[in-house]
Order: sequence, then C-alpha cells, then structure tokens
Amino acid sequence: MNNREMAQLSLPPKEKGNIITTYISLFILILFVGMPIIASIFSISIHSTSYVATSGVVAIGLLIILITKLKLHPFFALLISSIFLGVVNGIGVAKTVKTFTHGFGGQLGVTGVVIGLGAMLGGLLVQSGGGDKIADIIIGNRKMVWMPLSVGLVSLIIGLPNLFEVTFVLMVPLVFSITKRLKLPVLAVAIPMSAGLMTAHALLPPGPATIIAATAYNANIGETTLYGVIISIPVLLVGAYLFPRLMHRHLAVGTPLDLTGTSHSSDESNGERTQPSLGSALATVLIAPALMIVGTIGLNFVSQAGLLQDGLQAISNPIITLSLALAYAMIFLGRGCGFQTEDILAICKKSIVPIVGLLLIIGGGGGLKDMLTAIGLSDIVSHLATEWSIPPLLFAWLIAVVFRIALGSGTVAVSASGGIVAALLAANPHTNVALLVLSTTTGAMFFSHVSDGAFWLFKEYFGLTVPQTLRTWSLLVTVQSIVGLVCVLILGAIIGA
Repeated sequence: MNNREMAQLSLPPKEKGNIITTYISLFILILFVGMPIIASIFSISIHSTSYVATSGVVAIGLLIILITKLKLHPFFALLISSIFLGVVNGIGVAKTVKTFTHGFGGQLGVTGVVIGLGAMLGGLLVQSGGGDKIADIIIGNRKMVWMPLSVGLVSLIIGLPNLFEVTFVLMVPLVFSITKRLKLPVLAVAIPMSAGLMTAHALLPPGPATIIAATAYNANIGETTLYGVIISIPVLLVGAYLFPRLMHRHLAVGTPLDLTGTSHSSDESNGERTQPSLGSALATVLIAPALMIVGTIGLNFVSQAGLLQDGLQAISNPIITLSLALAYAMIFLGRGCGFQTEDILAICKKSIVPIVGLLLIIGGGGGLKDMLTAIGLSDIVSHLATEWSIPPLLFAWLIAVVFRIALGSGTVAVSASGGIVAALLAANPHTNVALLVLSTTTGAMFFSHVSDGAFWLFKEYFGLTVPQTLRTWSLLVTVQSIVGLVCVLILGAIIGA
C-alpha cells in the first residue's frame, strides 16, 4: 500500500477525536464496574486502606482526564469523580448523592454569598471609574523608579473584591495606557499588574481561594486576613518589583492586542456623571478587610458577652463587612457619581453573570471534599502525613501544588485539596488554621500552565508564544508561591503554629 492509499485511509482529526472520546468513555465505564470486581477476585476488602487509597488515586486521575482530555466542565467532572468514589467504595448511589449535595451546599453556604457580594462590589468600583482614580493618583504622569511596585499595589487594591480573570481583563487597557505613557515594554507593566492581582486573589479575602479554604477548614476570616496582609507584602514585593528587574532581558517581547476604541471604565458620554474621590474609591475596597481585622483583634481583648462583643463578631463576618462595603459603594460610587438606581442595579446584575460557572466549580469541589472524607481517604492521608512527619503547613502546600499542576485552575486546586488537608486538623489540633489556609492558597498559585485559563489570558492579551508565557507568567506565579510558603513557615515558627 503506497503513501497515497494510506492517506486516504487516515481519519479526519474530528473523527479521530470522537474515537478517542469513545475509548475514554468506555474506559471510565469499565472503571466503575471493574474496581469492585477486581477487589472481589483478589479477596481485597473495599474498606481496606489499599483499596480506598487506590480508589482515591483513580478518582483524581479520572477527574484530570475528564477535564483535560474530554474537556468537560470542571463541575461535571467533579460530580462524576465523586459518584465514582461513592459507587466503587460501596456507599450506595443514594448516600453518594446525599453526601455530594451536602458538601456542595456546605461549601457555597458562605463562599457563594461572599463571592457574589465581591463581584458586585468590583463591578461598581470599575464602572464608576474608582479603579482608574486609584491608578491615576498612585502612578502619576511621570516615569518612576517605583513604577512596578506602584502598579502591583494598585492591582492588588483593585483586585481585592474581584475575580482574577475579571480584574485582569479590566486592567489590561490601563496596562497599555501606562506602557504608552512611560514608553516601556508591555511586560514591564503587565508582570507587576499580574503579580498584584495574584497576590490579592490567593492571599486576601474576599478572594475565592482564601474564602474556599477558610470555609473548608473553619478558619477565622479576620485572622486569615491579618496573616494574609503580612504575607502579601513580601510576595508582592518579589513578584511586582524584584522579578521584573531580574527578568528585564525577557521583557521586550510580545505583540499586544489592539484595544483601540475600547474603554476601561464607563465614561462613555455620561456628562452628568462624575468620578469618585480617591477617598471614596479606597474606602470601597478597604472597608471589608479593615473591619475584619479590627473585629478579630478586638475579640482578643473582649471576653465578656455583650453588645461590644456582638458588634466585634459582626464586623469579623465577611458577609456583614462586604454588605456594608457594597452599600457604601452604591451610595458613594453609584448615586454620588450620578448613576441612577436602575443603572446601579444593572451593574450589580451584570457583575454576577461571570461567577455562575465558578460557583458551580466551588460547590463541586465541596462535594468531592465530603466524598473523600466519607470513604475515609482523608483519614488515611492524614495518618500517612503524621507517620512521615511532614509539617501540616508544608503538607497543605504540597497537596495544593499537586492539584494545581494536575488540574490547572487554582480555585479547583484549593477546592479539591480541602477534604485531604482538613483531615490533618484532627491529627494536628495545634496547627494554626489561618496559616493552613494560606499555605493551601499559596500552593495553588504554583506553576500556572496550559490547562489554566489565566495562562491563556496572559499569553493572548500580551501577544506571547507559549514558551515566552512559561518563562514569564508561569515562572512569576511559581516564584510567588515559593515566597508565600517560606513566609507562612516563618510566621508559623514565630507564633508557634
């Protein structure tokens, strides 16, 4: 048979893809049926440590295949993997579904409300021009030696109430305008901006990562915020200032997207609207974290039940503080800047749309977490970690790193890590839970690559090749992750965690 005949017999890419999908689907079906049968043949109890551990590893592998190969939505992949765990471990379909839905609801009970409030707060900040106001005041109109750190700080502040991807897209036009104003390579501004956003996303509430982990470990949000602020200082300094200086030879690359004609904020022919003051813009993003820190510190000095203690507990609650911040934003960034009530409500409604998929993923991660606990895998991993004498803070970071590399999404990595890491608390009751949250979220920053949506955002907006993106964006978040871990361990040693 000659080459031409061979070519005629070759299948189109689409048909090859369908065949691969079919084989993978059959393989998954065999897994569901085959594991209990194999265990029965070899007289292995489905409750044995080896069987439970193997089923957990297979479930994680299944999750990775479903997301990376079959391109299923992460929520559906988390659901299938959870059902697989329940079925092959003999829990039963009814109890499996009940366990998953319990974990789903438990994860979203606080997290969903916090993320929703944060999304609306971020929408008002951007649409009112508050984000631009903060950036213009801090950056100024001249070239500055501290420009990278200034950009990183602005990005961190603006990124506090927003999802990473949402704030990234909104900040890109600002990056281009600064680049043009100061005549710098786009990456000289893009890297500090990304470093600031990642720091806010991973270390500071109401970022999804910290809220998810804090909910899973039942951590105090105020204490987590306090330690997050401390750790974010060196993480931001290294990522936004030192990293670009060390990588200056690799910054003059990329052909950024042409965004001519787009607007960074809603100043389109709104003559009756005015920009908010710098104080109002800063207050919008700082009210919630500031109140939570004050409440947490205050509770350490107030032991007697009463009105003062109730008030301090209230402002330590992220739902209360974000609600207050949102109300403030509606008044001072909304009505105060000339927006009508219907405009404010429209902004809030539009801000909710991008987070629907994220909330499903977060809930699915909670379902998987409860399933891992139900089959006893979390206890097994906790026992092994104790036997191997791995410090809990380091173990949490390593688990999150594994999930981050395997699954791509930092948010999914934190959600998937929750059930395994949470079991460590029973065996290590003296571990500082707030630091355990931050060790998990810093691990979830590690090495963003091709299965992470943020990787492609950075690559496409700044016109880079895949190798260039790996050398810049991926290396940046890896360095920040390691610096974050070091800071967590140092802080843990100081406070005796």
